[in-house]
Amino acid sequence: MDWYVVIPGAPALLFALSGVAALRTGWIVAWQRRRVYRTVPHGWGQLAIAAAFAFQVAGQLADGRAVSAGLGVVIVLALVCGLVLLVLAQRPRQDI
Repeated sequence: MDWYVVIPGAPALLFALSGVAALRTGWIVAWQRRRVYRTVPHGWGQLAIAAAFAFQVAGQLADGRAVSAGLGVVIVLALVCGLVLLVLAQRPRQDI
């Protein structure tokens, strides 16, 4: 078994399942329910992080050096995008 595929693949699956559950039903895991005010950005943020982990698996399986470097840039951008969405989901709404 190749652990460099399994280790990022497991969190990708967990983040994807949790993100889909947040988008479809509004369900948030128990330890985050008190902090999350908006479930839709939270779900999209989790899906972006899941995509980053999936791209990490694809980068490990890629043959070319340029492909691996390009996927590295995509991974970093997806992680930053997911983190921004997760932070925005935890901020309370401000009425204007």
